[in-house]
Parts: sequence; structure tokens; C-alpha cells
Amino acid sequence: MVRPIDAADNLVKMPLAEKVNEAQKAAPEADQRNAAIAQAKQQVQKQREATPTEKTDEAIIHRDKPKQEQKEEQQKKKQDDKNREEQTGGLDVTA
Repeated sequence: MVRPIDAADNLVKMPLAEKVNEAQKAAPEADQRNAAIAQAKQQVQKQREATPTEKTDEAIIHRDKPKQEQKEEQQKKKQDDKNREEQTGGLDVTA
């Protein structure tokens, strides 16, 4: 049998025990919430600190060669072909 003093003592301690149980149940939730808050802060900080992007592939724009240079190249090519024909005797040796 339970003594009256023990029963009264247990009744007094009951709200404290409930608070302890609630705190123990809430601890993992609080840890998860704190971790989510920390991660959100870290993400905001990373977004604020924009890192410069690396130079990967740069587009190089070439202007068309002036017509005069194109003509000179064509004439040079013709002259080279003519010289090659003279050296080989006019025969096509590439085949």
C-alpha cells in the first residue's frame, strides 16, 4: 500500500515530470529547427558573397579580311601553284 505522504509527494511532482517529458520530446524538434535556421542563414550569406565566375570560353570575333588582302592571298596561291607546276613539269604528282 502507498503511504499518503508518498501519494501527495507524487501528485506535487507530476507537473514537473510532465514538463521534463515535454522538454525531452521537444529537444529533437528544436535541434532540427535550429539546424534549418543555421542552414538558411548560411545560404543567404553565400548568396550575398557572389564569387566571380571563371573565364571559360571567350568568344573571339574575327573581322573579315579586307578584299585587298583576299586578292593578294589568291594571287599568291596562284603563283605557288604555277611554280609547283613548273617544278614538276606540269604533271599532277598528288595522285
